[in-house]
Amino acid sequence: MTNEQFCGKGHKNHICKECSKKPKEERCAIDQENEISGFMRQSTISRKNIARLHKLKLSANQRVAELAAITLAVALVKPHKKRRLKVLAKEHRELFIKVSESGLIYAHHY
Repeated sequence: MTNEQFCGKGHKNHICKECSKKPKEERCAIDQENEISGFMRQSTISRKNIARLHKLKLSANQRVAELAAITLAVALVKPHKKRRLKVLAKEHRELFIKVSESGLIYAHHY
């Protein structure tokens, strides 16, 4: 993106013109989905992250609530990233399938 796409109020918040036109709820949902994906990329999902996931699980946005619930379940089973997917696939197959279907498995690999 070029600087022209960030002129005005959105530049200080790092929001382009196109995204700033979206409704606030949609922008918040996108930010929250990115936050949840970030938890999956971390080497350890901390207690603070788990507390945040509990709050996100109660979101009015169905997609955010679903992703938060799945990530929270993963955090409670295997908070450390090392061999997380292997453990889920072997010992918690249903949860592994949910992670795969939700797309969070791709966030895990970054």
